[in-house]
Amino acid sequence: MSRLSAEKIEVGRTTFAFRRTTGRGHPVVLLHGLMDSAESWDPFGLSLSRPTLAFDLPGFGDSEVAGDDLDLWAHMLTTALDELGVESCYLLGHSLGGALATASANVAPDLARRLLLIAPAGFGRLPLAQILGRPEVEFVLGRTAPGAMRFRPLLNLAYRGFFSHDSDLPEELRERLIESRETMVPGIRQGMHVLRRLSLDPVAASDYTGPVDVLLGRHDHMVPLGQTSRGILRVFPDAQITEFDDVGHHPQAEKPDLTLRWIAGRTDSKITEPLMLDNATPLA
Repeated sequence: MSRLSAEKIEVGRTTFAFRRTTGRGHPVVLLHGLMDSAESWDPFGLSLSRPTLAFDLPGFGDSEVAGDDLDLWAHMLTTALDELGVESCYLLGHSLGGALATASANVAPDLARRLLLIAPAGFGRLPLAQILGRPEVEFVLGRTAPGAMRFRPLLNLAYRGFFSHDSDLPEELRERLIESRETMVPGIRQGMHVLRRLSLDPVAASDYTGPVDVLLGRHDHMVPLGQTSRGILRVFPDAQITEFDDVGHHPQAEKPDLTLRWIAGRTDSKITEPLMLDNATPLA
């Protein structure tokens, strides 16, 4: 059975937190999206035969805020992986994490054996990010979000309206949001800056030439299916795109078993354990 541990690494003056599962072969590096943390990948890491490294993005989980420069984040991540002895990996990111995975593959083109993107930002307009990233909206959200996030029905309503197709907010994610509502606001602010810039100036080219696999939900309100597919194929003409029916922006929560099989198949992993979606597995 795979074991799970929580660790930290210093990159320059910043602390990067990550969660590691044991396994055999080249690791799978997992990057979460906005308003989430590396902990969300625990069930997937524990189910895969390969080792995994799931990082808290800057300003989320236990990672320190590190500005709003996506290229800086990419250099930090690739430096952390180098210091951890990772020379080759499967690089996977969801949403904002997908943008970071794309940038990291560009910074270190030989690092990724395969680039896996789940509902990635950076390949087209993100209407909500452009609105929420405006200074006046950001100011209001910074003042009101921590208090509003205490109310479970409001969180669930926002999740169903913006992130999922027709699914309720997973309990474990809801509790993480409530618990970290005060500390993640700076990370959300910086993340929204990144997303707004990507919406106005999407990825146009990449030095990465390896295989690319993309998973999209057909009812994604955050990362619209059509323009995202077109944007990805402009940058990665040979990308293989998979679409899930009845799924919004969060396939790993809306259809976790299908998402696990998608990840396993594209990382040459075996599924050694069923998904434990209650995140009840203790740290080693």
